[in-house]
Amino acid sequence: MLKTIAIGKAAAMLYAALRQKKALLELPEDCRPDSPFEAYAIQDRFVALLGKPVGYKIAFTNPAIQKKLKIDEPASGRLIADRVFPSPATLTVSSLFRVGIETEFAFRMAKDLPATGAPYARDQVIDAIDILVPAIEIVDTRFADWTTCGASQAIADNALGSHWVYGAPCVEWQNLDLARAEAATSVNGEAVGQGVGANVMGDPLTALTWLANDLPSRRMGLAAGDYVTTGACSDIVIARAGDRVVADFGSIGRVELALE
Repeated sequence: MLKTIAIGKAAAMLYAALRQKKALLELPEDCRPDSPFEAYAIQDRFVALLGKPVGYKIAFTNPAIQKKLKIDEPASGRLIADRVFPSPATLTVSSLFRVGIETEFAFRMAKDLPATGAPYARDQVIDAIDILVPAIEIVDTRFADWTTCGASQAIADNALGSHWVYGAPCVEWQNLDLARAEAATSVNGEAVGQGVGANVMGDPLTALTWLANDLPSRRMGLAAGDYVTTGACSDIVIARAGDRVVADFGSIGRVELALE
């Protein structure tokens, strides 16, 4: 079990890597997590250095991405207030190691789902949702290779979270079949990705229900006003400065991001 000083050391190293743009090969053995419990403890400290959380990102929900990262179950990270932007957005990428684009279905919560109320049924989670929002998540890592750092270090690294861009709210979403809802990603007008909600644990609402029932294991819960982005519905797209990215969700909406 990592001691508090080791957890703080790991978080400080991740933050220094971000600030100095000097990627880590891995965390030193004396502060390297080898369980989700230790990984989330480091993540909590890392997030406290990053800024104010305004919600959650669910990671590793797409089987194709799980295979690429050699991770076999979902995890979560935090959305940080000053790294969240409405569409259309412009993001300067010089501070990032690499820019991974994920097209995602996201929600804003209307009601609390506290730890004390778990486990939550799917219907209870749906009843707590305010709006559906189309979104682009920008994933990045403070490790030299995000495909080999392993699940625990990826979780510690805020589940590879970086920035998030959200589109106009979809208020009348309750009758939509989100498992069949399509989303297309293009870069500079060229189609680079196509996915459906079913690629996110079978349904984005299933992913949200998973989060509502996983957070209580860490004595945490969802709160009214929290945004939750549910994971990539298609493969990660690597982009770079100068690119214009569009995530088109059809009738649900679209999200636009310019990289500079």
